Amino acid sequence: ELRQRLTAAESAFRVQNYPRVIELLQPLVGHRLLRGRDEHRDVLEWLGVSQYLSGARDAARLVFTKLVQEWPRYHLDELLYPPDLVRFYEERRQDLIDLGVIEPGRDPNVKTRLVLVRELETSDVPTIAYFAPFGVGQFANDEPGKGTAIAVIQGIGLVTTAVTWFAIDGLKDSETGYVARADESKATAFNALWIAGAVLFGGSYVYSVADGLLGRRTEGRATYRYELIDVDELPPAPDLSGLRLGPSREGYGVELSLGF
Repeated sequence: ELRQRLTAAESAFRVQNYPRVIELLQPLVGHRLLRGRDEHRDVLEWLGVSQYLSGARDAARLVFTKLVQEWPRYHLDELLYPPDLVRFYEERRQDLIDLGVIEPGRDPNVKTRLVLVRELETSDVPTIAYFAPFGVGQFANDEPGKGTAIAVIQGIGLVTTAVTWFAIDGLKDSETGYVARADESKATAFNALWIAGAVLFGGSYVYSVADGLLGRRTEGRATYRYELIDVDELPPAPDLSGLRLGPSREGYGVELSLGF
């Protein structure tokens, strides 16, 4: 039945029986057995031409929109059709190009397209983690260089504090718990180093926490890359067949309207 309907429509089209063509082909628009095939292109072309030459310009515009969306590089034969019809089709095609609905240079036989992919990375690091020492906040913010530097500084401060603490404790008399007068100069030096180590560790810790919290990403970070993606996996182009460009109702300029 489908093949018979196509044959009958072609015969009617050749003898310019446009009402019969419209009657036969209207149900075949978007038919699942024709989608993507050359026969569907013929259906859309014959139907759109028949509607235009019958005076149904709006209906022809809708059909030509579908034709251009499926075959962006297709043109009507200028030797076969009247100039005003070819111009009407090309104007609709140009409208879709200007709106970004189609890419006229795309080959429909190519099954993959190079697409710019946007990937949004979000941070799932809890706030409490930024209060950890040794540059954890910087590593969480993808700043490994700064995190390593802070970890080294805090490590030096912590080791200095621990070593000098045990050194001072070793100078104390086991019975009295006090440092002998002869070792007071050493104890003073070790105490100064202990303070320096504590300040180094504490200062770098406060800095790492503040820097980590201030540099924390509250919004996702977008990265872009190009990928070859199968055209069947791409989202469909928006159906803008209801859009109309016309003179503004206020008497000047143009107006874009959407019909439902």
